[in-house]
Amino acid sequence: MEDDFIVAKVIENSLISLGYAIAGLVATGEEAIVKAKSERPDLVLMDIRLQGKMDGIKASETIHATLNIPVIFLTAFSDQKTFDRALATAPYGYIIKPFSANTLSTTIRVALEKKHADQKKDERNFWLDSTISSLPEGIITINGEGDVLLVNQAAERMTGWQNKEAYKQPLEQVLTFVDPITNEPFHYNVTPILGEGIIGTIPVNSCVLSKDLTHHKLDDTLAIPIRDSTGEISGVAIVLYPRTTSPTWQRAQEPDRSDAQAREVSITFETGRKRIFEPATVPTDATGWYDHGNYLLFQRQYEEAISAYSNAIAMNPLNFPSWYGKGTALAKLNRIDEALDTYEHALQIHPRNSRILNAKGVLLKRIGKEAEADRCFELARLYSV
Repeated sequence: MEDDFIVAKVIENSLISLGYAIAGLVATGEEAIVKAKSERPDLVLMDIRLQGKMDGIKASETIHATLNIPVIFLTAFSDQKTFDRALATAPYGYIIKPFSANTLSTTIRVALEKKHADQKKDERNFWLDSTISSLPEGIITINGEGDVLLVNQAAERMTGWQNKEAYKQPLEQVLTFVDPITNEPFHYNVTPILGEGIIGTIPVNSCVLSKDLTHHKLDDTLAIPIRDSTGEISGVAIVLYPRTTSPTWQRAQEPDRSDAQAREVSITFETGRKRIFEPATVPTDATGWYDHGNYLLFQRQYEEAISAYSNAIAMNPLNFPSWYGKGTALAKLNRIDEALDTYEHALQIHPRNSRILNAKGVLLKRIGKEAEADRCFELARLYSV
């Protein structure tokens, strides 16, 4: 879109010689919008200074916002104020006149490649968002400050909070649980997850307390640290498995949960750089097998998780998180003696780990060894200070 007809024709000939088809030439911003709507070109070359009341920057805002068509600016103006206005519209290129055919060709190729990459990213995000929204499990994600970024549809039904209204609200404002023993409300403590990547599940038979004070019973919960590309923890994903629906993933037979005094076993989740919702690649080292075990545990494929943790232990017998993960998977299958033995191996490596002690205490209490369980809980409190 160029206000000087002669310059526009020169550019048109250059583009044709480069193998591009021309959708049209117009001189005003208003005409540019109409032409873009009717022709839907792959790319718009826009002069900033145009005839009429609307300049190229304003026309570009409308075209990009309503049609998602990338725009490259052509201009003789290189002052900072003009550049800042143009930059605010997220252009795919900015060429200062006069320019060479090579500059024009290179800028267009880069812009079209970026558009293609953006389209692939948008498509992937669409399917990811659609998949997460369709899950029967509730999913809530938070950032490193503990503010909510995402509430899927299942979590919306449980909490009473819509995704838009929950965005950037503190987690404790959006997600409240009710203790099955005291009937008192409580919140997830995400500090250990954000700080260490080590998490604990909530008490068995807990409920989510919605905004209208409705209780939604849970079958299980899981909180997973989210890591950025450098491996640093940048947030947490909380998965809520509702009691009234069948889980999406394979279930193994779970232990009797009739004892309200019991507490769910804590688990360690170090996801590395893997995305927890995507299939893991075949591991090649102890860390990879550990991450794969965590992924399988998330899917409730407990037998497979035990095998993955065992592979990690075979490669690195001193990796106590792998012993801990294996013990958690065994406990999920109600293989209590094996789980206790596995936790004991973990404690031989890390004897003052309060979470392993708590997990061991839970299992001891489940089989009636109250004195031993209380001793584990006492040591766990001592070492957690």
